[in-house]
Amino acid sequence: MRPELPKSVAKGPTIDGSLSAIAAHWRIVVAEMAEVYGVDLYDPAILARPWPGVRTMIFALLERPHGHLRAALTRR
Repeated sequence: MRPELPKSVAKGPTIDGSLSAIAAHWRIVVAEMAEVYGVDLYDPAILARPWPGVRTMIFALLERPHGHLRAALTRR
């Protein structure tokens, strides 16, 4: 039997932070990376960088309370 959540715990909106959801909203990722970090994801210098640093910046966009990517990936 599954334990139930206490009634005092309200479930709020969740964010789909999966890579497939992020890829589906890639135009928002590109625009927001430029707006927030000044990073052009298609710049050869950025493309030559190791992926973990770029990935960290992309996932950090999800933590911005009023970010466009966060809003697009929020399930209500």
